[in-house]
Amino acid sequence: MPDNKKYDSQTISQQRKAREDFLELKKMQSGEITAQEHKKITADTLEEKASNFWYYYRWWVVGIAFLIIVLAICVKQCVSRVNYDLSITIFTSSPVGDDDAKEVAAYFEALCDDVNGDGEVHVQIFNCSFVNGGNRQVLLANNSKVQAIIATENNAMLFITDDDTFEYLNNISKQTKLFEDDGVLLNDDFYSACEVDDLFELPKNLKISRRALKNTVMSKNTTAAECYKASGKLLDKLNKKQ
Repeated sequence: MPDNKKYDSQTISQQRKAREDFLELKKMQSGEITAQEHKKITADTLEEKASNFWYYYRWWVVGIAFLIIVLAICVKQCVSRVNYDLSITIFTSSPVGDDDAKEVAAYFEALCDDVNGDGEVHVQIFNCSFVNGGNRQVLLANNSKVQAIIATENNAMLFITDDDTFEYLNNISKQTKLFEDDGVLLNDDFYSACEVDDLFELPKNLKISRRALKNTVMSKNTTAAECYKASGKLLDKLNKKQ
């Protein structure tokens, strides 16, 4: 109810002001008052100007303020977003816990070059593990996810697999093999660094392999080429470390 009274008061005030302005204008036209006197009489106070502005343009002000807030949030998200140098896909028959996956990322970050040149090294892990033994929905979801990674992720050149999942991925296409060689077997150094005390134990006899790039859709992609080269260097460092 108070809001309605305020609205009515503003409306009446504005109507009164409009009538006064009209009368003053008629007087100026008839010569009863000068233009200078008219300007003095019709001058609004700061409070009246602010009130009128808010009455007519309040929704514009609200809309612009909303857009500024949205833009500020978007900019903050863009600035804080991690720019990954390489992505490694874990595709195993047995589950790999998220905590283990974080340690895997840290392990390979120590071997990875700064591919994007931002002065930092970040390795992203796509955890598509547990493709056997889980329910059908998990199986289908992880199979779809890994195929999407192969098709679209330009920096996903490395895959951690067991023997069964290696064969599955290597023969996922009838035209070409996915991997260029048999990969590198991960040894005790990897397991001691990446194993954490959680519900899942890291699957044994895992290996990391680089996907082939020649004669593929990604062969002309600059990012894919840089990540392919960086992945080769990472595997060389891993071989020397073992």
